[in-house]
Order: sequence, then structure tokens, then C-alpha cells
Amino acid sequence: MEELKEKPKEGQKTVVDDSHQSLLDWLIIQSIQSGMFSKLLYSFIFLFLLHANCFAQLYPTQYRPPNQHWQQLKTAHFKFVYAPENDRQAIEMAQILESQYPKVQRLVGGQLQNFPIILNNYNDRSNGFVTPFNFRSEIELPPIKGKSLNPQTGSWLTNVGPHELVHALQFSNLGDYNIPQFVSLFSPDLARSIHGALPPGATEGIAVYHETTNIAEHGGRGNYPFFTNQFDATFDSNKRWSMRQLIQPPDYTRPFGRHYIGGYEFITWLHTTYGDKTTRKVLDFYMDFPFLGYGFALRRVTGSWPGKLYDQFEKHHKNKLNADEHDSRFMELNLPFRGREIRRPKWLSDSRLIFYGSFYNARPGFYSYDLNNHSLNHIIATNSVRDFQYTLSNDRSQMVFSYYETDPIYDSTAKTELVSYHFESQQKQQLTQQSRLYAPTFFEDGLFALKSHPGRSKLIALPSTNFNDEQEVFSDPNHEIKAVASRPDQKQLAIISNKKEQQALWITGRSNVAKQLDQEPDVAFESGSVFDPEWHPNEDKILFSSDFSGTMQLYEYNLSQQEILQITNMKFNAFEGSYNPDGNRVAFIRQDKNERLPALIERNDFFNRPISEQRWKTTTRRNLEPVSVISDSITTASQSWETDSYSSSASWLKPRTILPNAEEVSNQNKYKVGLSLHSVNTLSTQAYSGEVTYFKKRGWYDFSYQNKTFWPGFRLRAFNEPSYRAVSNNAFLGRQERSLAFSVPFSIRFNQNIYNTSLSISPELRQSQIRFWDTNFQNAISEFANTTVGDMLVRFNYRLQQNIRDIQPNTGVILFSEIEHYLSGDTVSFSTAERDFQFSAPAQTAWQGGMFAYISPLRQWNQSLRLGMRGLTQSGFIFDNQSLVSNGFSESIFPSSRNLLSFSTRYTAPITYVDDGGLLLPFYLSNIYLVAFSNTVVDPTFSDWHHDSRSVFGLGLRVNFRFGNIGFNIGVGVGYEPTRKQHQFFIGDF
Repeated sequence: MEELKEKPKEGQKTVVDDSHQSLLDWLIIQSIQSGMFSKLLYSFIFLFLLHANCFAQLYPTQYRPPNQHWQQLKTAHFKFVYAPENDRQAIEMAQILESQYPKVQRLVGGQLQNFPIILNNYNDRSNGFVTPFNFRSEIELPPIKGKSLNPQTGSWLTNVGPHELVHALQFSNLGDYNIPQFVSLFSPDLARSIHGALPPGATEGIAVYHETTNIAEHGGRGNYPFFTNQFDATFDSNKRWSMRQLIQPPDYTRPFGRHYIGGYEFITWLHTTYGDKTTRKVLDFYMDFPFLGYGFALRRVTGSWPGKLYDQFEKHHKNKLNADEHDSRFMELNLPFRGREIRRPKWLSDSRLIFYGSFYNARPGFYSYDLNNHSLNHIIATNSVRDFQYTLSNDRSQMVFSYYETDPIYDSTAKTELVSYHFESQQKQQLTQQSRLYAPTFFEDGLFALKSHPGRSKLIALPSTNFNDEQEVFSDPNHEIKAVASRPDQKQLAIISNKKEQQALWITGRSNVAKQLDQEPDVAFESGSVFDPEWHPNEDKILFSSDFSGTMQLYEYNLSQQEILQITNMKFNAFEGSYNPDGNRVAFIRQDKNERLPALIERNDFFNRPISEQRWKTTTRRNLEPVSVISDSITTASQSWETDSYSSSASWLKPRTILPNAEEVSNQNKYKVGLSLHSVNTLSTQAYSGEVTYFKKRGWYDFSYQNKTFWPGFRLRAFNEPSYRAVSNNAFLGRQERSLAFSVPFSIRFNQNIYNTSLSISPELRQSQIRFWDTNFQNAISEFANTTVGDMLVRFNYRLQQNIRDIQPNTGVILFSEIEHYLSGDTVSFSTAERDFQFSAPAQTAWQGGMFAYISPLRQWNQSLRLGMRGLTQSGFIFDNQSLVSNGFSESIFPSSRNLLSFSTRYTAPITYVDDGGLLLPFYLSNIYLVAFSNTVVDPTFSDWHHDSRSVFGLGLRVNFRFGNIGFNIGVGVGYEPTRKQHQFFIGDF
């Protein structure tokens, strides 16, 4: 779901670290160059070679907060796993999904039995997902914050559950007597992942279609102007999405939920034009012939290729667009950045605004805007809870907002916390700890805020003397409170709450909140919802937004005259309005193509259209009783459902995935090939992987088991692996190591807001046997040396930060170090044609480490420079020193040196953000960027560094693209050594 499968937090993107050339990368490049890239090769690569680059972390484990005391509830098709205090929500979710099951099955096919659904209540970054690997669903029980979902669908559980059920049943549909069914015999998870090669918009579009047509009369995002008008605003512009963009998720271009929006519009048109069974037929054909692609499946079912379908769709939607005239009397604000997403403008003074903003090329956070000189000033870099609600004190000297604080050790765990900021001192202070509070508003001498709760929210009062002294004001299973606004200098509250699929406005006093919310609302619309309450600074009026007309507009509610006037008449949504200090100007947000931008409107320019009382007064409103999404038969059946304690049985030890794989050995263009197997338990707290490979006429293996049922957990690994070590510039020896290793890898996250500061430590104790061979691993030239080895790997990230369109971090430092010491062992002597060697285990010590620093003098253009310094020193054949050397060199550099220093630079400059993909083949091109790099390598034991060092300077072109849902980064570069006048064209890391 949009905002349910989140991208990395804005301003906190995943750090790009280009890897060495993989076999899959090489095959793709070679096949493209030779013109032989066919659908057959696509199928071959997808099914058999994907492991080479993508399956190393096939089943990652995760830490979960302790003392969950997991329970389980089994129904006809599902197994729910949850904490005992969430029993009520588990039963409700089970009733919803069992009721929805036959409807969804008719739509996408498939069949589920004992399907795991994990319900957790410890994460406030509300989410819901289904994964084909470790096939399961997981849902956070606290409601999602913000406007992303249609309130008329009903509760959070009603929104998220059926949507994820569509994905689960679709992934279980493997067709009949075909490639996926064959693959499922040895790898059911891989067979299900073939759905991942479908355009994600086709997958998400059908889920949004289901939530729109099969749950509530006005429910689903397809009936929600905040969602649909994003498409209309873009369609009605010169930035109309292509057919490919319509159903492909963008990596660098707003809106990041494009594939939900476009996918829904296209799937709905398909069903309207070709019938309700269209998607089922397309999926069935696609799974029977996956190598033909989604576009061919569309052609087979509809009789038209995607291009022609898009022409028909475009013509249909052009006729459908609202042709009504719209008033456009507003003032735009001039913002210098690209990719503008502005939320909740408020007034610091009559000439100064504050709002939350995020951009392609600037850090997210709160900004102020001076209306006199039209200047923008960045106040504070921070993320925000996704409702973007914050509050200003009466004298406008202070604001309080909420943000997500990531747990330092437990994965996928964040709590919403309140933070204050004083404008004069520019000081920020976190007011709460582990409070789970958000959407604050100043009231009297303290704060009101909402508190995360399973399936709903609570209203909490906080006295200014102690913000950790929570006083519950209101909590009701039938109410999901969305926003609270307090009237300046008076003891009145405006409360927006969703009650039985109706999101409406109540006016209450401080002392009678519960009583008033039990009554009919003051303002409610039969076919729309109410949002964004804001009191007039002086008069008896409330500003709010509503979508009952089919477009979100601003409205002013006059309490004393019991009158509502429409303030704006925008074509594509206006919302989140606020009064200036005298109440005669309103700042608000408008939808403009792919962006959301701030605007101002003067009272003299208000649209001022009266809204009939019949539209909004509860006394005259037709009071529809919502139709329950839970069927009577399921309600009856649920009375026999039983719960018991959950425990992970030994069944998870059966391999979930068995794959062929290929892996390069020591970057020598020589590959070992074989099979790998993987599995993980339901909660992803235990996993294992194993490889059995063949290389140089010998068998090799690598088995590992990781346990994260407690913190910090541990990892066991047993392996027999080949590698190469250089003994001279042109000679290499084979090295065999068979070991049993015990390690305790863990990470601590100090800051995961905008800047990333974290520490990763991995101590390991290894009992090994090491032997040396000739280059072809045919003749052993030494006996086994028994060794006991200690290893410590440490990485410290300090204040790393990336904006949305950055290729690499624009600021921050990475420090890393690894030391390996042979604690005890044998001494082994051996000889080669060139010299004699002695491997003396007790004396073997190796260290490698260094740092990367990032600076960005041209950050506004998403350009950045990485400065690197790395070093290595060792007393034996332990680390491969060529890992410090750029591929831009035409040969190995000091391959036999025991000491090495490497200095590097890497400058990235984006060329274009394509964000476009195909339908016949699931390739999606994200962006193309230029890389300028240099690398100087020297052995520090040399007497003349300047004369004996080697330097290369280079330039390359790199491409980010996706194959299905799997991301790749491929580069072609040229390196030049000026002192030797040598150049090298290469594909790989730079």
C-alpha cells in the first residue's frame, strides 16, 4: 500500500556502495552488446543465475523486541501470530480476511492454507506487506498517520488487511503445469517471486481496485480525491505519464506512489472495458508463460498490444476529466528547489510562513518563507510523522512537532516522539521518551496529543510541568482520532475522528470530550470526509478541508451563524489551510502536477459559495448505517476459533529455496558453480543457508546459521572455500580454508532521523585448517596448518545523509577496520618455483581499515565528492590486498605487498533521471550518472613514495536499473595512468 511499503526515509536514503562486477552483470552487458538478449535468456537468467548477485541476503534475520509472548490464532486459511494483548485486533483481522477471501480469490486466483500473518504493536511507522520470500504478511497494528488512505473505507484494519490479502493470493497463484509449478517443486518461494517481474503497478493497481470496489460503498483509494486527483493533475498537464511510467514505481521522481495511482487507473479501465475477469486471465496466462512478459499477456487477453491499450485508455480518461470552470485567484510562492513536497503552512507573523518541506536536492525539514523578499530559510533538518501535524505556541515563539525515533537495536521498530523547537534560540529538545505521541496541539498550560494504539488512537493531555505525565482524555474502539485543534485562549477543541467509516468534525469542551464524541458530529458529509481543523484567531470560525465534492477544497465553518462557506475552488485539491494572525489571509497546499505547493488566498478572493445544510448538518443528513465488512457466517464461525501459544516448530528447517548459483573466486574471472539452499522461520529470527559448489575439479561448501531470538544473537558458519593469494606480481597460489566459525554480529543505531549515525561490530572466533595449492588446485604444496583465529570487524557511520536524488551521501564519514589474528596454530613451510615460504600461524596478524568522507559543494545539483583512505598490513597470506585497488588499473598493483596504502576520490554527477521501464521485459531504467575517480596506491615500506606509487585517473558512466524488483548498478569506465601512459577500458567498480 502507498506509504505502507515505504521507501527509505526522505533525507536518509540507503547508501549506494557500488559492488564489483558480478557474473549476472557481465552476462547482461555481453548479451546486449551481441544483440542476443532474448526472452529465453531473460527466463534463464531469472531462474538460474539471479543468485549470483541478489540472493546472498535472501532471508535476512531480524531482532524483535523481547517479551512479546507470541500467540497464534488459526482459521480456515490463515495463522495469525500476535502478542496476547492484541487478541481483539487479531480476531477482527481474521474475521475481515476470511470474509474477503472468496471475493479476492475470484479476482486473482490462488489458494492459501495456514498462511502466516504477523501482527505487531511495537512499531509506529505503520506498514503492511506481503513477501514471496519467507511467504508471509506482516502488519503494524497502530493506524497509519496522514491522508494516504480513504477514511470511508473504515478502520485501519479494514484498509490494510484486504489490500495485503490481494497480494498474498496473487503470489500463491502459480498457474497449472508450467515453469512456476516446476520451480516450486524445489523452490516455492522463488516460484512465487516470478510475480515480482510483473510491473508493480499491475500488482498494486489490482489491490487498490479491490479495496475500491469490494469493501465499502464510498471506500478505497479509487473513491478518494486526495489519491485520484494526483493522477488527474498530471494527466491534465504537459508531464503526462507514459504507459510504462503509469505502472512502474519511480526511484527518483514524485509521486513515489505513482504505480499505485497509475496502476489503479489502468486496471480499473481494463476491467471496465474488458470485464471483471481480465486481471485473472492476464495473471493465469503470465504464470503459464512468464518469459513472454506482462505486455504479451495483455495482448493475449485483450487482443491489443500495450501501446494501443494506452491510446484507448488515454482517450477514455481525457473524456472523463472534469471540465467545470475553476476559480484560480491565489498567490504562488517561489521555491528554488526541485521535487517540491510542501505540507502544513502556518504563520509565524503576518509576513512569514513556516512549513514542512522535502525536495529532490535539499534536506527535508521545516522551512520559513519571508513574503516580503520571497526568501526561503531552512530552520531545522528533521523527518516528520507522516501526518505532518505540528503546533505553534500562542506567541509563536515555539513549535512542537513529532518525529519517528528509531530503536537503537531492534529492527523495524520506531516510536513517535514529541520535539520542541524555540525559534529565537534555535534550540531543539525532545520532550518525551518511548511515548508514542504525535499530532500535538497547545492547550491551556500544556499539550494535547494523540497516542498510538492498536487499530486506533488515544487522546492524551500532557501538563507543561512534566511531559511524561500522561493523562488519558479519550479512548474508544469505535473512534480513530485523526486531529485535534484547540481554540486560542478558550477551552474549546475541534476534533476530527473517524467513527464507523465517517470522518467528521466534533466541537467539544475540555471536560466533556467523551460525552460529545458519543453524540452526532457537528459537521459531517455523506460522501466525503473532513480534515485539517484550524480555528480562526479571533472569530467563532473553523477552517477545514473536505473532499465531499470530488475535489479537496477549503471550507470555513461559522459556528455562531451555523453556516459553511467554500473558500477555494481549485481543480486538483486544496488542503491543510491556516489563518494569518488577523484571519484575513489563508495559506494552504495545492496539488500541482507531481508536486504539492504552498499558496495564499486573500479573504476578498474567497470563493464564498454557501454549502447547503442538507449536505453537512447531522440533523438533516441521511444517516446511513455502514455495511459490515464481516459476513454473518464468518462471525458465527469465529466463535469456534481457538488461540494458543505460538512456537516455531522444526518444519522451518525444510529448505524454502534451492538454487543454482555462480560466484567469482578472488576477482580472478574464475567461477565456482553449484547449488545453494536457504530457509528461515516465520518471525525471521532464525535462518540458515548452505552452498555446495564445484571448482577446479573439487567440491566446496559453505553453511551458516544465524539466530536473533535474543540480542545480540550469534552466527555459526562451517565452510571449505577456495581463494587466491599473490606471491609475486604475476604469480598466484591457491588457498584452501576449512573452518568452523562463531561470531556475534550486531549494530547500534545512534541516529536514524535525517542523519545516519550507527556502529556495526562483528567479532568472530574461528577454528581453521589452511592449505596452499598450485594455481589450478591440482597439487597441494603444503600440509594443513591448524589454526585458531580471532577476527574483529567494525564500521562506524557518522552523520551520513542523502537527499532524494543523490547518488552517494553528500555529507558524513565512514570509518571501518578489520583485524585478524592467529591465536595459535601450526607452522608450515612450502616452496614454489620462485622462492620458499613459511606460513607461521601464531605470528600471523592482519589489519585493514580506513575511512570515506563525503562533501558536496554543489549539493543543489545532487553532486558529491567522496574522499577515501584505506590501508592494509599483514604478516601472512590473509587478506587480498587487491580489494584496495581500483579496476581502472590495467594490471594487479603490488599484489604481493604485505603493506599497502590506497588514496581515492570519487565524484558523482547525475546526467538524467529516466525513471522509465518496459512491459514486455521487466527492465526499468532509473538514472544515468557520471563518475570521475582517481586512485593512488603505494607500499609504505618503499623508500621513495613519489617515485614508487601508482596512480590512475578515470571517467565512467554508470546506470541504475531494475530487473523486476531487483536493483542493479552497472558501469563502464576508462582508467589512465599518466606516468606509464597506459589506459584500461573496464566494466566494474569505480
